[in-house]
Amino acid sequence: MQDHIRELLQRFQYSEQLKETAAFRILFGGEEPSQVMADLNIHNGYTLRNWVSQYQRKIQTGLFVAPAMTRTQKRGLEALQQRHQELTQLLQDANLLILALNTLIEVAEHELKVPIRKKSGAKRSHS
Repeated sequence: MQDHIRELLQRFQYSEQLKETAAFRILFGGEEPSQVMADLNIHNGYTLRNWVSQYQRKIQTGLFVAPAMTRTQKRGLEALQQRHQELTQLLQDANLLILALNTLIEVAEHELKVPIRKKSGAKRSHS
């Protein structure tokens, strides 16, 4: 009986990478939530909507940060390795965000004809 319960609990645990991938596909890929759920084997639409909301808040508030390490953590090799992994993940998240924002800017400029970036050599108006 306990094995069955443990198996059920593990079945519905998702990695942070999967959560962010799902949210990214919906927010920036324009994919339908039902398709993302099917592709990534996500069993609950409410859960997916929650991930999308969390990811939106991260983007809006710039919460790609890691908490400061304690003195004790700084002394241990394992803690330093864990910190390295956290910072590597944060860097990947930030790079993904930069890619997404640049893609949005390019779409707005080229497809929607909305000028966003300054053109090089553009003269400033003197008002």
